[in-house]
Amino acid sequence: MRILFHILWVFFCGMPAHAHAKTDLWIYTSVYKEFIAPIAHAFELKNPDIQVQVFQGGSEKIQAKVEAEVIAQRTQADLVMISDPFWGAQLTKRNLLYSRKGHSPYEANYISLMVMIAHKDVPTAQRPSKWSDLTDPKFKRRVQMGSPLESGTMFAAVAYLSDKLGWDYFDQLGKNIIASHGGNSAVIQKVESGEKKIGIVLLENALAAQKRGSPIDIIYPSDGGIPIESVQLILKASPHVTEAEKFASFILSPVGQKLLTDGYMYPINPTVPAPEGALSYPKAIQGFKPMSPEKVIEVSEHAKEIKTKFSELVLE
Repeated sequence: MRILFHILWVFFCGMPAHAHAKTDLWIYTSVYKEFIAPIAHAFELKNPDIQVQVFQGGSEKIQAKVEAEVIAQRTQADLVMISDPFWGAQLTKRNLLYSRKGHSPYEANYISLMVMIAHKDVPTAQRPSKWSDLTDPKFKRRVQMGSPLESGTMFAAVAYLSDKLGWDYFDQLGKNIIASHGGNSAVIQKVESGEKKIGIVLLENALAAQKRGSPIDIIYPSDGGIPIESVQLILKASPHVTEAEKFASFILSPVGQKLLTDGYMYPINPTVPAPEGALSYPKAIQGFKPMSPEKVIEVSEHAKEIKTKFSELVLE
């Protein structure tokens, strides 16, 4: 009996540290699962006491989930990575975000780029070269874009283009019967199938599609791709703020930034090169620049009006 007791005592006292419960860190992100998974794994290797849990979805879906948690006062999200800086500005104004020391409450962590694509069977001379070309009657019923009512990045693109080209531009797109629904994946599918010949889509989606053999070509607009800063947010009510800060720091580290470029996104860290197959960032954006913090706040305050105006001109 004493021998059995001694064996059990040695077994339980000698249990390895990983047998203890880990902290579940919930990351809500619009980054696709195949790209966020290696980032989560690399972070866990550096932080073996933390288990990363991921809720992945489009920007609108994530916003709805977080807002519901805020209303219920049962926040599960520890850190949110979303391609919608305008929502981050709104949450800051509502005093809901936690600020890491020396950082903005909604801090940029990578840059997505909105470009155009064409089906390979469209001759080069018959493709658009700049954003205004899409209003040409020859592209009537031939262009697909996502919906700013469903996609945060598409909303950002509409905000950029309406500011630079005016709402007359979207009035002309509406008269050209531009199709608008879903997110970036829907755009890729429509152009791949040949149902639409031209698309407005994120570069990261287009590069990933090309890698799997999609029959599309990327068009970098001569007046510039539209840079959209993704942001990372920690709510004040987040259950694990300290662990969320660690994840936020990891994302901005050279290792984290390189892993993001593996998902074809441009890094914020200037020491990390552009994604494989992409133009250098300065060459890709040409005349466009990321919105200033002041402009982000202005757009966030008029988000509903922008969506309504777009709906009136393009969707109705």
